[in-house]
Amino acid sequence: MKPQELNFIFRVFDALLSPFMWILGGFTFPVQETHPWHVKKWKWQSRNGLPTKEKDAKATFGHKSPLGLFHMPILGGLTKYVVIEASGFNKFWYIGWRNHIQLLKIKQNRVMLLVGKKGFEAFGLGDNRNELNLKIVAYGVLGDKKFTGLRLF
Repeated sequence: MKPQELNFIFRVFDALLSPFMWILGGFTFPVQETHPWHVKKWKWQSRNGLPTKEKDAKATFGHKSPLGLFHMPILGGLTKYVVIEASGFNKFWYIGWRNHIQLLKIKQNRVMLLVGKKGFEAFGLGDNRNELNLKIVAYGVLGDKKFTGLRLF
């Protein structure tokens, strides 16, 4: 099964929200791209997830916070990230966690994810619909400029 394409209206809304996400992110790049309309429930078949062991203990808000406050570091949201690398895809891939998948296509082999207050298990789904091999490349803090050019989900 292939994840659905993101609606054009939501892509326009994403572009309009970018300046606000930059401000709420503490004026750092990359800008957080994940919004509720990007994530869909997904029945993940395998249980070979990649566990992220680091946690963001300093954050006031975690992934289950109301109103997406975890995406807003200036209000106490998450600031630690993990860089995950995928192999085995052709043109693009998707990242998922627990029973959800991110609908935005990833065309690079690496992506940054906020680690959360508890950590999580990630999985990758390739454009060929196969589960991908994932590995952790590094951990960091937003604004450290270690991985410029990577997207933040």
